[in-house]
Amino acid sequence: MKIKSISCTQFAGIRDRSISFSDGINIVYGKNESGKSTLVNLISRTLFQNARIDGRSDKEFRDLYFPGARRGSAVAGDFADGKVSFEADGREYTLSKEWGADSRCLLSAPEGVIRDQKNIDEILKDVLVYGEGVYSDMLLSSQRNADISLQTILDASKKTDAKQEISDAVLQAFAESDGISMDAIEQAINAKIEELAGKHWDSEREMPVRKAGRWATGLGEILKAYYALEDARAVLDEISRLEQEADRTAAAYADCDAAAQAAEKKYNKFNAFASRLAVVSEQRRAVTRLEAELRKISDILAKWPVLLENLERARALQAEKTGREVLDKYEAAKMIAEELSPLEEKLSGAAAPENGEIAQVKAAQRSIATLENKLCGMNLNAAVRMLGDNSVEIKALRTGEAVEITDGKARIREAVKITVPGVMELQLSPADVDVAAIEAQLAEQKTALLAIFDKYSVKSSDELEGIAKMLSEIKLRADAAKGRLALVLGSESLSELEQKAASVAEQIRPKEEIGREIVSLCGSADISGFIASKEAVVEGYAADFGSVKELKAKAYDLREELEKLSSSVAALEDIPPEYLAVSDPEAHLADLQKKLKLEQELRENALTEKTSAASRLEGYRENITGEPRAEAEKAERIFEEKKSLLQHWMHIAEVFRVQKENVNDNPMQDIADRFTHYLGAITDGRVSSEFPVADKLNMNIYSDNRLLDYGKLSEGTKETVSLAFRLAVLDHLFPDGGGVIVFDDPFTDMDAERMKRSCELLGECAKRHQVIFLTCREEYLERLCGNRIYMQA
Repeated sequence: MKIKSISCTQFAGIRDRSISFSDGINIVYGKNESGKSTLVNLISRTLFQNARIDGRSDKEFRDLYFPGARRGSAVAGDFADGKVSFEADGREYTLSKEWGADSRCLLSAPEGVIRDQKNIDEILKDVLVYGEGVYSDMLLSSQRNADISLQTILDASKKTDAKQEISDAVLQAFAESDGISMDAIEQAINAKIEELAGKHWDSEREMPVRKAGRWATGLGEILKAYYALEDARAVLDEISRLEQEADRTAAAYADCDAAAQAAEKKYNKFNAFASRLAVVSEQRRAVTRLEAELRKISDILAKWPVLLENLERARALQAEKTGREVLDKYEAAKMIAEELSPLEEKLSGAAAPENGEIAQVKAAQRSIATLENKLCGMNLNAAVRMLGDNSVEIKALRTGEAVEITDGKARIREAVKITVPGVMELQLSPADVDVAAIEAQLAEQKTALLAIFDKYSVKSSDELEGIAKMLSEIKLRADAAKGRLALVLGSESLSELEQKAASVAEQIRPKEEIGREIVSLCGSADISGFIASKEAVVEGYAADFGSVKELKAKAYDLREELEKLSSSVAALEDIPPEYLAVSDPEAHLADLQKKLKLEQELRENALTEKTSAASRLEGYRENITGEPRAEAEKAERIFEEKKSLLQHWMHIAEVFRVQKENVNDNPMQDIADRFTHYLGAITDGRVSSEFPVADKLNMNIYSDNRLLDYGKLSEGTKETVSLAFRLAVLDHLFPDGGGVIVFDDPFTDMDAERMKRSCELLGECAKRHQVIFLTCREEYLERLCGNRIYMQA
């Protein structure tokens, strides 16, 4: 366990205080009356003092820890409170309590927040492992409890909760006494379990060990009770089954009897009208036939004129649609032809440069550039000063252009010819360059280049490529136009389409308007299909009925005949309406007779089953003694008692086994060894101890082999013994570390040497446990390295 923090609004003399603790040593420093000891009591009281306090039994708690009135004031706080946050087994908890008229208790656990004090006590019992006595008297002891703690250790006659809890934690087993051995107790427990469970009871499944049928031998009390309960329940189940069968057969007979009576009544009633119904049935069939035929003729008479009108309208729309399609097709073809004509004219009178010619031009240009670069490989500055009246002229061999001479200076970057008229000609060119050969090659390439440029009347390769690209695009457009024109014309020529368009009447509506009227008439159907379907219907009507006039005459004759038959049927109004709907009275009467016979047979069978079921139930009841339900309840009660008793004794056996395994020859040896170690470390061996009774928490203290009682111990020795024993108890209760212990100025009366050794022991202890050290002396701030907490008075 590790305490993380404590806080309160008011507790005894401290107000609005909150303190956090860390691992290892925590040194709480403060002057006297600054509330250090009160902090220790705040921790233990928050952990163990019930939130609901009693005015009499908790009077001391109220007097000690409720805030008192201050000087000059009659008003005092009417409650005390505390909050402790701690960690146990890696899980964090926060416990807060408020004592007063409105008592409150709240535990925040990893599983949730709990308010019920009883539940909180149960949780703390598991989390803290040990009870209030161990913590209050040994682990969280304040100055006020120091003497009480020491007396707990030394006074054999003094019995406290702390002593009992530590003894229980050390012993962890039943002590053997009064001549009764542990083995004898164990045998007695096992014998009781054997008596209850026998050899064949499965305690985990709470039922007998699996077997075909029942066990005959080795039965314990619980298995006998189990079989008795099974027998009692079987009797109840059989009675219930027989009762259900009797009720079912009685209900089935009642249903069959009612069904047979209803079938007989239905047969007799219909039989009274059967002969007359035969005549009525034939007349009704004739009426039905005439009505159907008359409805069909009336429907056709309503549809035929409308059908003819729609057919004529559809044919006119189809002709108009065809004409509009011819005109639209001609207009489309005409527009494409007009678009194609100028394109073909441009293509017919223009020469398109070939790809080879374009490539030849580019090759010539590259050759010319290469040759000219050969003549340009110079970088000269010429200073010219003419004598007499002579003049000089410098021209580039590549271009024939004059090189500029400024202030008698000229820059020469390529091959040149320098001429002094009437005096000399001088040619300058790059070394190892045959100027004549290059000029000849240049002339040849330029001639070929100019020949192609002249052919197409251009001055550059870009213009040549532009002409090729333009004519290519015109050809692509012309080909596309031809394709669209062919798609529009199909198998017709433009002239044929033009003749057809000329024959179409001029007053034809737009395509969209015609289409809307077609959709209005035909819906989603194609107009040609619409016309074909309507023509087929009209032709069928004509084949069946001749003409509309002839069909009207036939309808008149049918009405006359129908009126005569309807009058005849109306004369039989005394026949029930449901019988008039029967089409075959003889067959219906035979069916009713057949059903009547079947229902009568079912009733006889149901009566037989009812009688048999009642007899079986009565016979079973006569063979039973006692009240079955009471016997079953008694058997179940006995079985549950035996089962509960077995669980109780098995729990006793488990607890006994665990405690028996943990018992040893000297239960106090571990705590005695630790106590002796610490006592010797502090006193350098001058003070020693022993436990005269192996399983009792009572000890003898020796100073230089001289037995001392509690009253003869010096204050320094009391502190030494208390420190050593508390450290021994801490190590025993928390052998793996993780405990917490509080020391409230424990070295006040020790000499310097013992105090030094005690500080060293606390440093070692803090490596495994959390130590809270309260003091009013500054020297401990340096001797004990750890978390420092300063208390203000």
